[in-house]
Amino acid sequence: MNLSRSTALAFFLTGSLWAAAQSAVPLSGLVERTGTFGGTATATRGTVVVFRNRDGTTHLLLHKFSTAASAGLQVWLSKGTPQQGNRTLVSSGLGLRLGGLTQFKGNFEFALPSGVDMSAGFQSVVLWSEEQKKVVAVAQLE
Repeated sequence: MNLSRSTALAFFLTGSLWAAAQSAVPLSGLVERTGTFGGTATATRGTVVVFRNRDGTTHLLLHKFSTAASAGLQVWLSKGTPQQGNRTLVSSGLGLRLGGLTQFKGNFEFALPSGVDMSAGFQSVVLWSEEQKKVVAVAQLE
């Protein structure tokens, strides 16, 4: 991401979301995308921050994250914005699994596989229940 796009993103985001993203990323990181979990239909809360380190690696951070405890929760990037309850994320081929959650409150960081291009259509971060085989929460990326 070039500096002008990053600057434009900074002005686009609300002050509190940008401040949360900036404070959550290591000093050497550059925020690329952000989003939030929330809304009335889900018990999941928190900020999503996608950032690139100086070494070129890209990471996804769940900041001040919380969700209801459930076995088999996974974090996915999605090239769409599936609705809560959607059951086709895994079979659609439009998602990239980043990892599982064994704790349900706190800050969690996932390294994206090398070669993953965040500008290649990833639109959301999805919390998938492997046990229930459905989407339980979605954070739209800006």
